[in-house]
Amino acid sequence: MQGRIYTKQKCFECQKSLEPGILKYIENKGFLQCPEHPDITWAGPCEVRFGRKHHKRFKSVKEAERHLNHIRYQADNNKGGFDQREWAKNQPLSFLSLREKFVTLKETQSISSKQVQHIKRVLDEAGKSWDYMQIKEITEGEIDDFFLIDHGVGNKTLANWKTVLHDFWTWIVRREKRRSKIEMPEFPEIKYELEMKKIVNMEDQQYIIEEVKRISWEDNPRIWLGIRLMAWYPKVRPGEMLDLREGHVNYKDNWIVFPDPKEKNKPKFIHLLPEHSELIQKIQSMVPSALPEMYFFRHLKTKSGVKAGVKFGPKVFNKWWKKACKNMGIDGVSVYPGVKHSTVTALGKIMSPEEIQHDVTGHVSDAFKRYFLPDVKRAIIASRKLTEMQAGQHLVNISDHIKSAK
Repeated sequence: MQGRIYTKQKCFECQKSLEPGILKYIENKGFLQCPEHPDITWAGPCEVRFGRKHHKRFKSVKEAERHLNHIRYQADNNKGGFDQREWAKNQPLSFLSLREKFVTLKETQSISSKQVQHIKRVLDEAGKSWDYMQIKEITEGEIDDFFLIDHGVGNKTLANWKTVLHDFWTWIVRREKRRSKIEMPEFPEIKYELEMKKIVNMEDQQYIIEEVKRISWEDNPRIWLGIRLMAWYPKVRPGEMLDLREGHVNYKDNWIVFPDPKEKNKPKFIHLLPEHSELIQKIQSMVPSALPEMYFFRHLKTKSGVKAGVKFGPKVFNKWWKKACKNMGIDGVSVYPGVKHSTVTALGKIMSPEEIQHDVTGHVSDAFKRYFLPDVKRAIIASRKLTEMQAGQHLVNISDHIKSAK
């Protein structure tokens, strides 16, 4: 059988005769013994040697014996056989070691820091259960048990966690399939239903936006402008709006480019109505000219520990939107559904779902996005009708309006 237990202890009777006096391991007896003097045994400190690289010391032969039997079982029954790395001091095949490497890898890829932080949070949570386990030891049972724990989140969040863990295991299987023959575990099905977010009608939306202007204008007019633009152009997400830089706005041709949208496949453009372009330029001119690389939505004054010129934090728009909602007696509506979902829902009265996708939100299938370039005329007409609708003017069918404009 592969593997032996050794000790530096010698048989003193043999050494009297100038013999080596090496004690031999007796399988499953819990001691080493001199072949020439059976009464001479040893059950104390010893060392397991398995193959050329695996050497591990123990305080007793019984402890060493349990370890030796375990790694023999691994070698005989695991598809990947015995792997010395599982017993290395730095534990390279532990969940902790591998998840740290995975996060480091993700930091080098073209994904946002927010996505990296999400991946890290999920793996940190899983690490509470698995950090000190070898990756081979984490099977379907352990994964099922992890998702049965009450993490204090809903099924939609758990489904997102499952996606992260599946991506993590895919990376491990690709990385280790030749050396360790690790197989992809099956993940449990997590069912969920998306809840309808609370929205507002167009009249209330405009009242809220005007209230945002009233309470935030003196602090920073760009707070109101960002929310106003998201209501006019629902294809832009709050995070994308916050990433807007001074040089991304083209006042001559009336468009804004968002180079790094969530969709990632190509830059996102919105075509501005002339009066909207003029409004942006007017608010921009309230402060001295800025470099093209400066964030457009930034703090203009040093206040409450935030320096002038620093980009708005992720909660700024929502913070002022909720203040305005509270003043208006409206509860439970955050800024994103308030400006986007509310607008798109109201647009259903004058536009078909396809027209909303193509001309307003830009959210269509990946196949469509690869080949479709938004028609500038359609986009401008859609923005015009959206502005009129929000102002409470007469509503007409957008298709009829496009035909009459040709």
